[in-house]
Amino acid sequence: MPLITTSMNIDLSLKKARIIPDVIREEFVPSTLLEINYPNGKDVALGNTLSVQDTAEPPRVNFVPPEEDAQYTLVMADPDAPSAVDPSLGPWRHWVVTNIKGSDPSNIKASSEHTPYMGPAPPAGTGDHRYVFLLYKQPRTNQEFAAMSPEKTSVRRNFDVNEFATKNDLELISVNYFLSSVN
Repeated sequence: MPLITTSMNIDLSLKKARIIPDVIREEFVPSTLLEINYPNGKDVALGNTLSVQDTAEPPRVNFVPPEEDAQYTLVMADPDAPSAVDPSLGPWRHWVVTNIKGSDPSNIKASSEHTPYMGPAPPAGTGDHRYVFLLYKQPRTNQEFAAMSPEKTSVRRNFDVNEFATKNDLELISVNYFLSSVN
């Protein structure tokens, strides 16, 4: 009987949901687990289904940092905007948090929110949307990031996650996601 590792389980889940290749590249190998917990006690667990109401408030985030003295960036995006059949507005930028201290990864402050949290809001009748959390290791601490307007929802559309990571020399180290829809 073959041994199935955590990394293999994550890889299979990401491929089954087409997060690989729709959002991240094939060669991704996680180096930590990303724990996402909403205030109402609902957890994100590699493709479970959560309601819009369950995910309206920003979640608590935790992970074991590969490097405690490094800092990290978290991105939440919906690649299925306005629908999985027609993702012409995706990925939709829901949340970007930068300069998360590896020594205290669960302590996300409003001051480190590059883009304030916007909970899921899939249009009615568009089916399941994948809400993907991507955790990156930054190349340096207190890194500066180019401004992105969070005020208007229209500027959150077509957010190229891979381009953002490349421009900022970010190294993807973990992914988690959930599904949500409005009937």
